[in-house]
Amino acid sequence: MAAVFRDFASYAFPNQRVSNAEKEKPEWYANCCDYVISAGLAAAPDREELEKMYRMLANDIPDEFYAKILNPYNATNEKYKRFPATMRNYDIISGVIRRYVSEYIKNPHDFIVGANTPDVVMARDAQIKQEMLRLAEAQIAAKISESYQRFVNEGNDPQQFNPQEAIDINAEIEKFKQEYIDKTSAQGQELLNIIDDITESLVLYSQAYFDFVAFGECYTYSDVVGNKLIKRVVSPRDAFPVPNDNMFVEDYDMFAERRMLTKQQIIDEFYEYLSEKEREALDTYYQYSATTSSDKALLNWDKYMYYFGDICSKFNKDDLQHIKNTNIMARDANNGLFEVWHTVWRGEIKEGILTYSNGAFVTTRIVDETYQLNPAGGDISIEWVWRPQVYESVRIGSRATSIYPYKARPIAYNRNGKLPYNGIAELLPGFGRFSIVDTVIPYQVFRNIVSYHREMAIAKNKMNVLMIAKSLLGKKPAETIYRMAADGVLYIDDEDDANLVKAQNVRYLESRMNNYITELGQLIQEIEQTAKMECDMTPQRYGEIANSAGKGVTDEAVIRGSMGSVIIEFIFDKMRERDYQAEMDYTKLAWIDGLNTSYKTKDGDIRYLSLDVNSHIFANYIVTCKTYVKERE
Repeated sequence: MAAVFRDFASYAFPNQRVSNAEKEKPEWYANCCDYVISAGLAAAPDREELEKMYRMLANDIPDEFYAKILNPYNATNEKYKRFPATMRNYDIISGVIRRYVSEYIKNPHDFIVGANTPDVVMARDAQIKQEMLRLAEAQIAAKISESYQRFVNEGNDPQQFNPQEAIDINAEIEKFKQEYIDKTSAQGQELLNIIDDITESLVLYSQAYFDFVAFGECYTYSDVVGNKLIKRVVSPRDAFPVPNDNMFVEDYDMFAERRMLTKQQIIDEFYEYLSEKEREALDTYYQYSATTSSDKALLNWDKYMYYFGDICSKFNKDDLQHIKNTNIMARDANNGLFEVWHTVWRGEIKEGILTYSNGAFVTTRIVDETYQLNPAGGDISIEWVWRPQVYESVRIGSRATSIYPYKARPIAYNRNGKLPYNGIAELLPGFGRFSIVDTVIPYQVFRNIVSYHREMAIAKNKMNVLMIAKSLLGKKPAETIYRMAADGVLYIDDEDDANLVKAQNVRYLESRMNNYITELGQLIQEIEQTAKMECDMTPQRYGEIANSAGKGVTDEAVIRGSMGSVIIEFIFDKMRERDYQAEMDYTKLAWIDGLNTSYKTKDGDIRYLSLDVNSHIFANYIVTCKTYVKERE
C-alpha cells in the first residue's frame, strides 16, 4: 500500500464552489483526487490488521501468537526448540462463517418495488372510485344474493334478511387499497428481477455478506456504462471510505478504491483517455523490470516535469522541494502491478433557474453557468443556485508520479449527491464492527495451544519405561534388549553378588497422563462452544436438539439462538435496498431508448418485458425488503 504523501494536512481540499473552467485546472482536479486518497488512507483502520485477519481465515496464524508456547525460554539453538508436538490450526472460524452465509442465502429476502409518483397516486384514487362503482353495481348485487341464499339455507325467515348486513362496503374498499398494485410498480418489480438476473445479485451479495460477517465491513459499486449496468463487490482490502455521521457509504462525502493493475490492464481500460504525451510516458516508464536500476523503471523529477509539467502546478512549494530532494521514483516496486485509484467525492455545481415567457405563459427551466440572460428572447430573470454533484477521478501511480486518465468528471447519473459506492463500515453508528474473525481468533489461538499441549501429553504417554542397570545388559546391550523384548527373559550372571543387588533395583516406570489428556479434550470442547456462543451459534442452530424437545420448544430455541444475527441481516438488507434504489435510477439512463428482453425469475420461469420508457423515467421508485410471510403475500 502506498504511504500517505508526506503529511495528510500539507494541502487542503479544493473549494468546490468554483467555475467549470477552474475545475479543468490540475491544481483543482488533481488535488481533489489526491486529497480523497490521502483522506481515505488516513481514515482507514490498520490495513495490516485486516491482512492479518485474511491470513488467519486461511489457517495462517502468525507465530507471534505462539511465541511463548513454542519457545518459552527464548532459546536461539534449534535443538532447544524441539518439542514432541506440532502446532496445528484446528479451524473454528470457517465453519461459523459458512453457516452465517448459508443461513443468509436460505432466508427469505424479497425486495418489493413501489412507486410514489403523483401520477401513480392519482391513478390509484381513480381506480378506487371505479372499484366503488363496480361494487355498487354487479359485485354488491352478487354478494347480497349469495348472502341471501345462505341466510335462507340456514333455516332463517326470508322476511328478516337485512341486505345492509350482507356486505361491508368499507371493508371491501380497504381490501382493494391493500391489494392494489399499479402498473408502474409492477413494471418496476420486473425491472428489479432483470437487475438481479443480469448482475447475478445473489452471488454478489453472498460475497458482500461474507465480507460483512467475517471482517465487519463490506462495500459495493454500481454504475452505468452506455446501456449496461455495472455492479460489483469491492474488497475491504481495497476500500478507503472517508466516514461522516451517516450510516451507509452512499451518503459519505468521499470514497477511494485502490486497484492493482498490470500495464496491459491499464492500457485496455484507460488508453483512450490519455494524450499522446501521457501514452508515451506510460509506454516508457510503466514497464516491468527485474531491477530497479533500469532507466525503463525509473522516473526522476526532470523526466516527470517534461511529461507532466501542467500537473506539477498542483504542488505547493514544500511539496516541490520534497520531490526534488527525493529525485528518483521507482515505478516497478510492485513487481509489474501498479496502483490505480478510483476516487469519488461530493462536490457542487452552479446552475441557474431561468424564468422566461414563451408568449403564452411564464415558466422556468434549468440552465448552466455559461448561460447569458436574453431579455429579447423572453428571459425575465435568473436565480443562481449550487446543487450537489458527485465527481469521479482516476489516478495511476503515487501523488508524486501521477497520471490522470480522466480528470474530474461528473458521474453518469447524479442522485442528489449520493456516491456510486455503498456499503457498511460498522454494524450501527457507535456500536462498532461485528467481525467473526476478530471475535473468534482469541478462542482459536487458545484451542490450538491446548491441542498442542494434548499432543505433547499423548507423546509422553504412549509407552512405559524400563529402568535397569546398564551392566546387566552385558557387552551387547542392544542384542540383550532385543532378546528380552522377544521372549521376556533377562539372563544375568548370578555368580556376581553385585548383579543380584542390581536386579532387585530394576524398575518398571509407567507414564500415566490419561486424566490430564481427558481434561484437555474437555477444555477444547468448552473453548469451541464458547467461541460459537460468542457469535450466537447455539447448538440448536447446528441441529443439536434433544429427542425429548417438542416442535414448539425447538422453534423457540432456534429463534432465540439466531436473534444475534437478526440485526446483521436487517442492516445488510437495508444496504441492499439502497443499492437497488440506485440501480433502478441508473436504468433510467441505461435503458432510455427502451428495453425488450427476457429474464428468469427466482422460480426458474422465463418472463418477457417490453419497457414503457415514459412511465419508467418519471417513476419515483421505493424499494423495500419484505422478510415476513404476511408481508410477502
